[in-house]
Amino acid sequence: LGQWDREMNAGAMSMSGLSTGLPMSPQSERVHALDIVGSVVEGKLTLSMTYDEQEYRDSTMQGLLDNYKKQLLSIIEHCMQQTEQELTPSDVGTVSIPLATFDKLR
Repeated sequence: LGQWDREMNAGAMSMSGLSTGLPMSPQSERVHALDIVGSVVEGKLTLSMTYDEQEYRDSTMQGLLDNYKKQLLSIIEHCMQQTEQELTPSDVGTVSIPLATFDKLR
């Protein structure tokens, strides 16, 4: 959903302390078997995951979240060790190109 700190710090909006309730009726048909939503508020990443319990086991979803956290922490550790800025394809344009192609162009 994005990083909300900028908008809230600018006074453009604020977060409500009230529950939003369920995003959709439990009886409605799912568009996707797995839905992951994330946002950053006050510098903290929050993920919400809903899934079709007839397709996925709770243990499978917990394993997915555990692996996601492990990989994210690995990326953060890698970035924190960098001493120089490194460009990626998303830094210079909106067209998706493979990293190998981007490296050749640089």
